[in-house]
Amino acid sequence: MASISSLGIGSGLDLNGLLDKLTKAEQQRLTPYTTQQTSYNAKLTAYGTLKGSLEKFDTLSKDLAKPDFFNNTTASTHDQFAITTNAKAVPGNYVVEVEQLAQSQTLTTQANISDQTTELGTSGASGRTISITQGNPPKTVDIPLSDDQTSLLEMRDAINGAKAGVSASIMRVGDNQYQLALSSSATGESNKLSVKVNNDAALNDILSYDSSIPSGAMKQTVPAQDAKIKVNGTEIQRSTNTIADALQGVTLDLKTKTKTGEPQNLVITNDKTGSADKIKSWVDSYNSLLDTFNSLSKFTPVKSGEEQSAKNGALLGDNTLRGIQSSIKNALSSAQDNPELKGLGNLGITTNVKTGKLELDSEKLKKAIDEKPAQVANFFAGNGTDTGMATEIHNEIQNYIKAGGVLENATKSINTNLDRLNTQITRVTESIQSTIDRYKQQFVQLDTMMSKLNGTSNYLNQQFSSK
Repeated sequence: MASISSLGIGSGLDLNGLLDKLTKAEQQRLTPYTTQQTSYNAKLTAYGTLKGSLEKFDTLSKDLAKPDFFNNTTASTHDQFAITTNAKAVPGNYVVEVEQLAQSQTLTTQANISDQTTELGTSGASGRTISITQGNPPKTVDIPLSDDQTSLLEMRDAINGAKAGVSASIMRVGDNQYQLALSSSATGESNKLSVKVNNDAALNDILSYDSSIPSGAMKQTVPAQDAKIKVNGTEIQRSTNTIADALQGVTLDLKTKTKTGEPQNLVITNDKTGSADKIKSWVDSYNSLLDTFNSLSKFTPVKSGEEQSAKNGALLGDNTLRGIQSSIKNALSSAQDNPELKGLGNLGITTNVKTGKLELDSEKLKKAIDEKPAQVANFFAGNGTDTGMATEIHNEIQNYIKAGGVLENATKSINTNLDRLNTQITRVTESIQSTIDRYKQQFVQLDTMMSKLNGTSNYLNQQFSSK
């Protein structure tokens, strides 16, 4: 079969040009399918954008749907300790004195070793182990050592590798003078260390220590001790510097001792500023969500008889988008069960009639939070399950974005349609190719036949001319 590039040589006809026109005409059969494919893909992207915006707004709505959020507290700052509070903290003034910080015990070898790699144990000792005991109740970890593991370096690595709740380190105390230090990983008096080397008297004479006496070959360079504080004159002692059970809803992270005669005045108050900031963020997030709604449902007018504009939103007229818009709008306009703060307007939040966006009067909101904090909490959170504006909005959004929700089902439906459409596109493409191949074959046959006829005509003309 002649190649397509040589079509028309025999006949003198523009068969290549004709085949190109026929090919373009055939390919028009794909247009309805590819147009639908583009539309489906645009919807998938749009649903992804919609879900992302809904999730951002839902995160803030979920926070405001928690009754405890409006009971959040904040605390004064101090150099001697850091404070973390939650909704269970009781506002008030507390006098705090840090008398002592918790610390872990450190034991250090007394003999100065001149070489970190020198084996210090008895050669050939059988069943040699380092036994490290600590805690209450006491827990012992036995660490086996071979002859070549009795140098400072090897013992350090063996102890650290055993994960026995102890860290080992080597200190260079002078020229060619080294010591091994063992520190408990846990603070507090109950985490004192006792060390014994079994089946190697020489190594035991370097590493032994009994915290119950206390005495041994090692020396205690840092004692184990508990943290000690006073809160409003009451003595409190704990094994760590993080104390979360002295005051309800308050965690103290101790940093340093307070100076004698200079106790700290810890002030815990309701976090009204935090509530106002969160509500402002919620308003801003709703307005951003509204921009997404408007973008996805945008309509660009066209003249009568013209096709719809390509600038239209991918979800113009989409029932799913209209449903979520309607449900959120209804929740925003619903009255809440409050004596006075029944609607958003009572909190200084109004709707711009032109744009539909929310506008916030910060002073009016602050006044509502200051004067009627319980009603503000009830307005947004309600019972945290099915009442309160933020709770209702959170529940509505979850119906759309949760696994198995409306958006996931809509996306699955589109993907199913795309799979079916791709099958149809493949089938039509194969049909088009088959038709084009048939045209090509017919054109080749036509070209061949015309070439023969032209040859016969030329021969006859030559014969007649020679008479």
